Amino acid sequence: MGPEDIVRALVVFVNGHIMSRRRPIEADDAFETVGVDSIAFLKILLFIEAEFGFWMPDEDLVDENLATPRALASYIHHHRSRSS
Repeated sequence: MGPEDIVRALVVFVNGHIMSRRRPIEADDAFETVGVDSIAFLKILLFIEAEFGFWMPDEDLVDENLATPRALASYIHHHRSRSS
């Protein structure tokens, strides 16, 4: 699964479970700007664990990795590539 597949899965999840249907998020939208709060982020982290098989360690929960769906997908792809 490549980074674009991962970003699509994240966007579909976030739009289906967190965002209003009238305000969908796009791959490069900042989570903070569109109103994704800490509770919503916990749901995203649980989705990552279920879908991609790992929990993000605390030290990786930084703005660089969590800014946008694309940034998060890049982190997930890199983490999965490292683990293989």
